[in-house]
Amino acid sequence: MNHSDIGYEQALGLALENVSPLGEEIIPIERAVGRIISRSVPALVDSPSVDASFKDGYAVVSRDLVHAGPENPVTLEIVGHAAAGEASAAVVRPGTTVRILSGAALPPGADAILAEEFVTVDGKYIHATADAEPGRNVLEKGCDVCCHDMLAAKGDRLTPQRIGLMVAGGISEVPVHQIPRIGLLATGSEILLPGRPIGPGKVYASNMALQQAWFLDRGIPSRVMASGDSIQSIADAIRQLHAESDVIITSGGAWKGDRDLVVSVLESLGWRQIFHRVRMGPGKAAGMGILDGKPVFCLPGGPASNESAFIMIALPAVMKMAGFRNFPYMCLEGRLEKTVFGQADWTQFLQCDIIARTPEILLRPGKLRSRLFAMARADAVLTIPEGVSRIPAGAVVPFICLNPDLFSTSLPEHDRPVIPRRP
Repeated sequence: MNHSDIGYEQALGLALENVSPLGEEIIPIERAVGRIISRSVPALVDSPSVDASFKDGYAVVSRDLVHAGPENPVTLEIVGHAAAGEASAAVVRPGTTVRILSGAALPPGADAILAEEFVTVDGKYIHATADAEPGRNVLEKGCDVCCHDMLAAKGDRLTPQRIGLMVAGGISEVPVHQIPRIGLLATGSEILLPGRPIGPGKVYASNMALQQAWFLDRGIPSRVMASGDSIQSIADAIRQLHAESDVIITSGGAWKGDRDLVVSVLESLGWRQIFHRVRMGPGKAAGMGILDGKPVFCLPGGPASNESAFIMIALPAVMKMAGFRNFPYMCLEGRLEKTVFGQADWTQFLQCDIIARTPEILLRPGKLRSRLFAMARADAVLTIPEGVSRIPAGAVVPFICLNPDLFSTSLPEHDRPVIPRRP
């Protein structure tokens, strides 16, 4: 290994240290799902905004019904009607009641709601066959959300549930971290963008398509370009992407061959190199630097190496730029079906299939003949740390899950209810 090679953990640490969340933008709450809150958001209103009925029934004075029961019905006069969102002038006094629907404001004078199943209606009167202590079936003002309650803290990810809570608290716009503008560059005279006619010796830019799909899956669009192998074409593409992007990710030309020009072009443009070449496999040619204040990730061109460097270094750093605080994958533990071997001097990443999920997760390490099929079908990535040469069959190991759908519940057949199962 070259003396400038660094370990994987150090490379990931440097990548994360040299990027920061972007600035803030205010967006409508209906477009905010999945985004990261940039500062705390308090509730602006109470919900409900008044004491309200929890059920359809009758608003009553509770002391009128202290002795009510099936054998001792209490008769009350109906003096009005109250519905959610409608003003009602009715006042409940001893011996009277108001017909009330769920969500309606509790009328003045009433202190309880008697559910309609305990009532027989007789023209202008009801016969109550149950009591209703003070507060029965009443939602107190602010019991769901109280004005000034903290609805979301800085760094929280906005889930559908959190958005529903915030809307109840009167929030219509939210401050979120900006989404980074991504520039993806595939280098190599043999590389074609999707949709172009293919010729002898040409290949489509599958690495870039994979990266673009990862970003879109997280709600982040990207700008894609391809360049030839000349210094001028690479430099022109990098300049253009730099002007339009917050971060650039290049694929190909990252090693030391005659046509591996990306790093030398970046050096000529004045980038500050953070690292280049990492003790990890696949993906050792990965590099990172800063060009005029913007991070640039240089990834190798081989599909397996490119995917490994992207998943394990570049994507976590870009997600931090979008405000995310956590590693962007589901991290689980599973038991190895077979013994796996690593190397003492670098970190090894191994693709695995998840072949069982109950009563525990079982991992099967393996390779297919096609690199692209192996990548497309892999459920998980196992990390064999630097210095570990062997992990025996049966060992329980942490892994990154690339296929979380394996742990979701299937749709029910016909009208059979969904019964969630543990993975």
